[in-house]
Amino acid sequence: MNCRRAIEVSAANRVAGGLLLMTLGCGAPASEPATGALAADVERAIASGTATFDHSVWDALLGQSVEGGLVDYALLARATSLDGYLAALATVDVGGLAAAELKALLLNAYNALTVRAILDHPGVASIREIDGVWTSLEWVVGGHQVTLDNIEHNPLRPYFRDPRIHFAVNCASRSCAPLPPWAFRGDALEAQLEERTRSFLSDSRNVRVSSGALRVSRYFDWYGEDFTAPGWAPRATSIPEFIARYSTPEVGAAVSGDPGIGLEFAEYDWSLNSVSPPAESAATGGGSAAGPAGLVTRLRAWVAGFGVAAPLVYGLAYVIAVVLLVPASALTIGAGVTFGLGVGTITVVLSATTGACLAFLIARFLLRERVERWLSGRERLSAVDRAVGEQGWRVVALTRLSPAFPFNVQNYFYGLTRVPFSHYALASLFAMVPGTLLYVYIGLAGAEVAAAAGGAASWGRTALLVAGLLATLLVVALVTRVARKELDKATAAGGSDPGSAAARA
Repeated sequence: MNCRRAIEVSAANRVAGGLLLMTLGCGAPASEPATGALAADVERAIASGTATFDHSVWDALLGQSVEGGLVDYALLARATSLDGYLAALATVDVGGLAAAELKALLLNAYNALTVRAILDHPGVASIREIDGVWTSLEWVVGGHQVTLDNIEHNPLRPYFRDPRIHFAVNCASRSCAPLPPWAFRGDALEAQLEERTRSFLSDSRNVRVSSGALRVSRYFDWYGEDFTAPGWAPRATSIPEFIARYSTPEVGAAVSGDPGIGLEFAEYDWSLNSVSPPAESAATGGGSAAGPAGLVTRLRAWVAGFGVAAPLVYGLAYVIAVVLLVPASALTIGAGVTFGLGVGTITVVLSATTGACLAFLIARFLLRERVERWLSGRERLSAVDRAVGEQGWRVVALTRLSPAFPFNVQNYFYGLTRVPFSHYALASLFAMVPGTLLYVYIGLAGAEVAAAAGGAASWGRTALLVAGLLATLLVVALVTRVARKELDKATAAGGSDPGSAAARA
């Protein structure tokens, strides 16, 4: 749904069979049937398709991120399930879908790909800042390379001839028909399209009586013929008549009293349909450029750029940091900001354990002498070394639970002791969970506080998260206190022999 430069010819659309000429009055692309393999699949679906498609992932994402027609792009940026949904759209057999299922899929695909385009360009204040977003950026739907214009103007409009399509596709702008908080479904499509049309045309921002005329959305300027052309359904003999069917009683009365009532077209607001103000979106993609909310948004947007591989990429960076002795607490907090409590905790625990195991093996087999020199003279570690000789994995677990010993130093130190690798790995894995949970929770709660301060999140939900953080902090503090006492007992019981880690290896 767009109005672009005065004259624009899209090469991508020529390939699809749709030569799009923009009129000097800033018109719209023509409705031209697709050609080739895409046309064959669409025609097969309309003629004999029976299959359905599950849009529950997209439905859940919309329910979480859309309110009042505005979109929480920061939330969507950290939702890796969006790319999984787009991957499913890319491989579906569109020719096997029932006609209504195909229509719903194309509407959802247009909207989901538009969201993906915004997420791929964090910081834009308007979708029009993305070069070629409608005509050049290509996506895959049902095995076919398509642009957004291809989806709307080649299969959707010419094959289904339903003017309500214009109130279902969303161009990520404030004057666009709002993105619904649910996905279109083949088995409910008729009711959904009626609801979208009525919702848009009964909104005074899109249709109202003004000085004896109807002041209406630019849709009726750009796509006026779609509402009155023979063969399209539902249709009317005039645009005012079509509008009156779905609009307010006031508009209906005005059209009834004057069937030839004139039309005035409202200015179109192309600013981003984000929950954050456009000025903030321009700076950060959803937050203040200098504030915490902006940092949160940029981090989430950067990580989201890796799609479904984001946890793996983040985990790899974490492993490298552990092996290189870089303090990883900031990365642990960042995992909470980026992935939330569940995925963030799992990502960090697995990555930290992997990095710890690599450091252990490096110390034991590759850099033994250098690590021995580095650790020599550390009396507290010598005491732990003696305790390991007596109690093995139990001491490993207690040092992981106690903050008295630097995490990264422990990894290399234990490589010089006699503790079996399997005992070390398992004790580290489970004992790191409480501390990891706390730091990830700090990141999650901090991000929520920043979002609430910026007006993009609820203070009620934020308060619950902060309360949960305090409870987690209390539990971890108690566990740490007990672990420290037990560790003191274990090291005392390990004897007074001042032997070094090297001697015990």
